[in-house]
Amino acid sequence: MKTGFKVLLMTDFSEVAGYAAYYAKQLASKLNASIEVMHILSTPVDWVRLDKDKEKFYPQTLQEIASAKNKLSSLVHEFEQGGLDAFSTLIYSYGSETVFEHVNQASPDFVIMGSEGRGSKKPFFLGSTAQKILRNIKIPTLIVKEEPARMEIKRIAFLSTLEPSQRPVFQKLKSLANMLGAELDVIFVNTPYDFYEQERSDELFQELCDGDTSIRQILINAENPENGILYYAERNQPDILALAKTDKSGFSKFFNPSLTENLVRVHNFPMLSICAE
Repeated sequence: MKTGFKVLLMTDFSEVAGYAAYYAKQLASKLNASIEVMHILSTPVDWVRLDKDKEKFYPQTLQEIASAKNKLSSLVHEFEQGGLDAFSTLIYSYGSETVFEHVNQASPDFVIMGSEGRGSKKPFFLGSTAQKILRNIKIPTLIVKEEPARMEIKRIAFLSTLEPSQRPVFQKLKSLANMLGAELDVIFVNTPYDFYEQERSDELFQELCDGDTSIRQILINAENPENGILYYAERNQPDILALAKTDKSGFSKFFNPSLTENLVRVHNFPMLSICAE
């Protein structure tokens, strides 16, 4: 029985977009959710308003549209073959409209998209799509860069400041981990610039996690949050790394969109950005 939960999979039909589709399958299957597969096609004119009799003057665009529709249909069929509820949306992009406007209009509960891997000449797939979405939407967004190492999502890691404002994000992640049957780690990176004594960090861990002993509480001493999370990820290999997106001042400055974008740009583990509001 479907829950009304919807996963939006953004695709450019690339190899890395195929990796993102794997996570869409996993989440939709575990959450009893539907999948909307969205492709955004740039057109030389406003295709929606173009008269039908003038479409023939753009044969290349017609070919691209036909190809996109076929690929979308194949993806939807693949999801349906796996017992999932799926449908597709082809967006014609022309003018000043923005990608994140289309994402918001779709009203998903979860956005999944691929991004070019480390060393790619492109900082993000579809130009700067991932960057724009990370900066401009409040919907939980998962950025995938390479083929999953495991067949199931078994470990979610939350890079946290341990501040009370991050409690709603922790609760969302705890609920997600429970539904996926995954373990949840909470990681705090103790830096020289915002250093907590062990007693204080223990108190903050307990307050955030409500003393839940099933949650692994991990403290890492490092020069900066990025070094700390890299140390953790290389040794624990999480299936998803989650960060709370916030624009608040104070210690939260380390966990603003720029850190998420930098981690996505440089490293290859799947990154989940969740708004702290």
